[in-house]
Amino acid sequence: MVEKASNQTQKERWALGSLLLNSVLTVLKFVFALITGSLALMAEAIHSLSDLVASVISLISVKLAAKKSSEYPYGLYKLENIASVVISLFLFFAAYEILKEAFFSKEERVIQHTELAIGVMVVAMIATFIYSRLELKAAKRLNSPALMADAQHIWADFLSSLIVIVGLAGTYFGYNLDKYAAAVVALFVFYSGWEIFSSGMKVLLDVSLEKEELEKIKKIIYSHPAVVDIKHIRGRVAGSFKFLDIELLLHNFSLRETHRIVDEIERKIKEEVPNIDSVFIHYEPVRQEGLRIAFLVDENKNIKGFKDAVQIITVDLSENGNIQVNAPLDVEPDEKEIGDILSKINIDIVVASIHPEEFEVRWKLTKAGVMVWETEKETFDEALKEIINSYREFTKKHKGEL
Repeated sequence: MVEKASNQTQKERWALGSLLLNSVLTVLKFVFALITGSLALMAEAIHSLSDLVASVISLISVKLAAKKSSEYPYGLYKLENIASVVISLFLFFAAYEILKEAFFSKEERVIQHTELAIGVMVVAMIATFIYSRLELKAAKRLNSPALMADAQHIWADFLSSLIVIVGLAGTYFGYNLDKYAAAVVALFVFYSGWEIFSSGMKVLLDVSLEKEELEKIKKIIYSHPAVVDIKHIRGRVAGSFKFLDIELLLHNFSLRETHRIVDEIERKIKEEVPNIDSVFIHYEPVRQEGLRIAFLVDENKNIKGFKDAVQIITVDLSENGNIQVNAPLDVEPDEKEIGDILSKINIDIVVASIHPEEFEVRWKLTKAGVMVWETEKETFDEALKEIINSYREFTKKHKGEL
């Protein structure tokens, strides 16, 4: 919460700084456009005015975006994206005004005091270059689409300032490049507006998270031994924040333990993926009836321990007593490897001659909901009979409770 409040404060400071910068540049450009009569400089002034309005919208949206209420329990994060779309419309309008003035105006413009206009544009170019680079870094760090949009506008202002300087320099040396410089500025403005508009609309239409980010989240989830499978995972973006909707298949646990596992997965996702606002996880037990039993054996089907077994035989025992013995799985006689396999193949009980010695293996099996049944029976058939008899006795005794 402290980190989110700090990010919010930084966003507001950058938005306010952009507002002050655009205010100064707008006034300067309008004043010197009137003094010099430069169409390109007037186009720049219109561009800066649109940026000024955009900065006001950015500041307001950043302040409102983090507020939550009973009416808007998920926050007003999308105000940032709405603001970026509105900003893009201002840029389209600015581009239109520039082109109309450049090619459809019947008035002949006489440019005076060209050196003053060039000086103003050099100052504007330096200021916009520095601020846009700094704001862009801050926008990426804070993951703010409104600040990102604002930084792009200011960068477009820098590029258009460079074009205006070239046009004014040409005019100074006797070439009528003013209106052409203004037209190039309009193209920059339009392109910037389109990029911002398309990005903002995607979020407003609940575009999914990037594929790479979803794959990263899947790896985090699958790293937990209690997870059998991911039935579905969806993610969307609102403003700077991301929302996840996940449905998991988990090994059979008590309700309390399952809740702890889900909390652990959620915490890990929020730690490793930035700007996650909420993670909704729906979970289901992978199997609600019957048993799956694993027997650790040697090549002659004699019961072995975790260190000397070379095969795992799985048996599915249904609640009505049907038995299915599956094909054996060859393994290396290694505690950790066998423990890893057993924690991932949806086992309820593993039958062995002795419990695993290493705590890491015991802990992983416990987290995966696997019970270790230490038996004195020597062969697979004897051990299977022991488990079946115990299970039938248990189900008969607790039939009304299951």
